[in-house]
Amino acid sequence: MYSVPLSSAVASATAASGQALQALVGLAEALGSPETVAAALADAKAALAEAEAARVRLEEALEAAVAAAAAVTPTPGLNAKGLYLALGVAANASASQLERELSRNRRHRWGLRVLRNVALGLLLLCAPLLSLDVVREALGVTQENHFVPSLATVALICQVALWGMGTSKRHLATAASHQRHQALRYRRLARDTAAATAASTEATEAITATNATLGMLEDVASHLRTLVDAVTLDLEVARGFPASTQALGDAVVALGTAMGDKEGMQRLAQALEALPGDE
Repeated sequence: MYSVPLSSAVASATAASGQALQALVGLAEALGSPETVAAALADAKAALAEAEAARVRLEEALEAAVAAAAAVTPTPGLNAKGLYLALGVAANASASQLERELSRNRRHRWGLRVLRNVALGLLLLCAPLLSLDVVREALGVTQENHFVPSLATVALICQVALWGMGTSKRHLATAASHQRHQALRYRRLARDTAAATAASTEATEAITATNATLGMLEDVASHLRTLVDAVTLDLEVARGFPASTQALGDAVVALGTAMGDKEGMQRLAQALEALPGDE
């Protein structure tokens, strides 16, 4: 049987998993009505924070249960749990580095947008003024001056750089998401390895069931986080919801056969069908 702290953490994680799925469904359905996306995104972020807190509590309770049930004498040979934990730490570090690169990418894109807009503003202001003879005479410039073409060149270079950095941003976001999923996978493997060393059959069954609950919570929270990131990116780009549609499709495929909430998964699939395809 579950210990009291473990059973409480399992109940909390189960509730958080259901709330995260409902937030995922709500955000997916909001994509069909753009005016409701901001509110659904805020709800999704709140559910994501609660799921993360529940995950931490359940993980701590599970670690304690495994430690209590494990054999006193360690198994000789390779420490597989330690290896998986180290790999998980490395994946998390890689994801953090990629997210820092994403942050730098956003700052650079903001600077390029400002420079492009300034160049365009000056271009729109100066082009008609410099076409007037009286203005050119007052400024002491000739009709063949290169100021206006230079502004146009700066604006074009900034726009091309923005396109390139936008592509880089999408690749960085995909890589960071992949590393987060890898970290989850390694943590799960570490828990599986630790559970396999539990001496008591009853404890092993309880730990296995808890591990399944934790895995489901991690899966739902991971896909919710990916969708939140995709919606945030699509809102910033303001060209529809292509990244969100892709993230939602991945969630439907990954969670479709695993979740017990058939109604929620059906609503999720219907929300995906209602969205336009990624052009």
